[in-house]
Amino acid sequence: AVIVLTRMPASGKSTICKHLVKAFGYPVIEKDKLKEHLFDQIGFNSYQEKRRLDYAANAVVIQVVEQLLLADGSVIVDNNFDQPSGKVFSEMIAKYQPKCVTVFLKGDPEELYRRYALRDSTGSRHVGHAVQDHYPPLPGENPRYTMTREEFEEKFFKRGMDYFTCPGARLEVDTTDLDTVDVPGLIRQIRACLEEAE
Repeated sequence: AVIVLTRMPASGKSTICKHLVKAFGYPVIEKDKLKEHLFDQIGFNSYQEKRRLDYAANAVVIQVVEQLLLADGSVIVDNNFDQPSGKVFSEMIAKYQPKCVTVFLKGDPEELYRRYALRDSTGSRHVGHAVQDHYPPLPGENPRYTMTREEFEEKFFKRGMDYFTCPGARLEVDTTDLDTVDVPGLIRQIRACLEEAE
């Protein structure tokens, strides 16, 4: 079985993912964690280089999921697929036809931007996500960065992260206010979708 958690950055994927791991016991492949290793091992000297690391991490996600499917394994995928990577992933799911549920996290774009900007400006996650044109930071440099609303639109919405589709069941969850998400209800819905696919 494959459970895909997807949508824009700061939509609550990691938060929801922790609950799903506890409920289903599946391993997780998370693109952001892969990117963090690439940032630390390779670094980047331009935004274009940073994007190439994103492409590489997506390729690893797809390769690992394919190997798990070949071994009849199950997995939770935590990834904000853009249009090219989403197309390749969806074609792979169509090829192997596992039980698949996409959990599409939606929310008010202004609130998602606010959360994204807040976590980058406060340094609450790996600094490689926040900086745009070089990593690691230079000695004495303050690496914190606040993305503008226009940059957020350009870097995420215009890359098609809001339109990911995949074979199988699709559940949409409003995460504008994460505290109001009915996580037990979502888990029941996912279980029901997986059972129907048997």
